[in-house]
Amino acid sequence: MDFEGSESPANPQTEKFLVWASVLLFFGVLGFVYSTYQSEQERLAALQANEEQKEKNFNSLERQREQTARYIDRFSRDPEFVRDQARERLGVAEEGEVVIRVDGASSLSQPAPANSPAKPASP
Repeated sequence: MDFEGSESPANPQTEKFLVWASVLLFFGVLGFVYSTYQSEQERLAALQANEEQKEKNFNSLERQREQTARYIDRFSRDPEFVRDQARERLGVAEEGEVVIRVDGASSLSQPAPANSPAKPASP
């Protein structure tokens, strides 16, 4: 038997089945790849947001560290600054000075609420 020139007997239903199976397999793999891609994109976006938040926190801490370093440097170099801080924070005064401390001084800087007319008392 010579199979080179002769056509092989093929069942058209089998060929149709193989084509549809191949198409379904292709779309199944495509759907799996797409869903994996989407979940990885969401994961990447969450990681980027987390990274941005960490960068903001780091920058805030760095500014705070620099401010604290300047504050410490000023304490070590400027005796007048130390004296002023002792007066403000601890209420320390030099000999002969009179210290007047007003409690609630922050509320004095705000305007007082307008007085409303008095309501008559009910019997």
